[in-house]
Amino acid sequence: MSVHATESAIPRFFVGGEDGEELLDCARSSNFASFYDQDDDDEEYDSPPERQIMVGICSMAKKSKSKPMNEILERLSMFKYITVVIFEEDVVLNEPVENWPLCDCLISFHSKGFPLDKAVAYSKLRNPFVINDLNMQYHIQDRREVYGILKDEGILLPRYAVLNRDPNNPQAFISVLGKRDSVKMLQFPKKYFKAM
Repeated sequence: MSVHATESAIPRFFVGGEDGEELLDCARSSNFASFYDQDDDDEEYDSPPERQIMVGICSMAKKSKSKPMNEILERLSMFKYITVVIFEEDVVLNEPVENWPLCDCLISFHSKGFPLDKAVAYSKLRNPFVINDLNMQYHIQDRREVYGILKDEGILLPRYAVLNRDPNNPQAFISVLGKRDSVKMLQFPKKYFKAM
């Protein structure tokens, strides 16, 4: 059955089938509703259960148990198909990467004492989707490199000074700062000066 412009303006529904289109009449629509409800139930049993996405958190305990990380983990746990696995600090420090938990997605944060080389090795071994670039975390260990990267990207920086300490030549700072007696090495205010 086709719809012509001359027919009434009342909205009508058509159902396609093997015999062509058929006008869906309101009295019969309840039968179709029950048919579709049963179909949904059958589909539910036929489809396999959804696979969980394992998100691995690899960091030192101080970071993985921090308030910001707890906030992130709470939000991740709201998703039905995400399971979060926190790598224990003892495992990260003492176990070979082959024994670390498996994950589909890796979030890893460098901090003091964190074996970044092992995290990179794990990433190469298991090939998870890595949220934050592990190789770039080598650069954040040196403030001079961070400033260089920010400058290269055109990001404005506040004025800063960097003191490069050479353990082989402790007197070298005199040429940078001027008089030796005008600076006490251990009393720099952190917000103005960061010693390297």
